[in-house]
Amino acid sequence: MRSWQTKSASQQSVREIFAGPVTREDWQLVWMFAGLVSLDVAVAAYLSLFPIDGGFLYFIVGIMFGASVLIGAGSLRFKHHYSAAGFFWFLASIGAFQAWNIVIMWGSLLSRWWTHNQPGYHIGIGAIVGLIPLVIGIWKLGQKLTRPMSSSNRSI
Repeated sequence: MRSWQTKSASQQSVREIFAGPVTREDWQLVWMFAGLVSLDVAVAAYLSLFPIDGGFLYFIVGIMFGASVLIGAGSLRFKHHYSAAGFFWFLASIGAFQAWNIVIMWGSLLSRWWTHNQPGYHIGIGAIVGLIPLVIGIWKLGQKLTRPMSSSNRSI
C-alpha cells in the first residue's frame, strides 16, 4: 500500500461515525431540524395561499438559505458542543433534504406540476413530500439520543 492509501488508527469510517456516541447537547440539532421543518412549512404555506409567478424559486431559495444558516450555526458550535455522530447525522440529513428537494423541484417542473397556471397548493404538496429526509433524520437522531446507553457509550 502506498502512504496515501493507508488508514491511520485515528481515522473513522462513515459507518463508525454514524454509530458513534452522542451527547446531551445533540438535542439542539434536533431543534435545528425542527426549525428547518418550520421554515419549510411556513414558506410553502405562504406560497400556497398567495401564489406568485416563480414561487418554486422562492421556496427552494428560502429552504436553502435556512439550511445554510443552520449548518453555519452548527459548524460554529460543533467542536465544543456536539458529538461527531450527532453532527454527521445533522449534515447528512440536511444534505439528503436539499438533494431530495432539488429532485422534487425538477420533477415538478418537467411534469408541469409547478407552472404559472397550476394552483398554489401544488407547492405545498411538494414541500410536504420534500420533508421526508428531515423527518427521517429527526427520527433517527432522536432515537439515537433516547436509546439507553451502554457502559461504553457514556458521553452523555
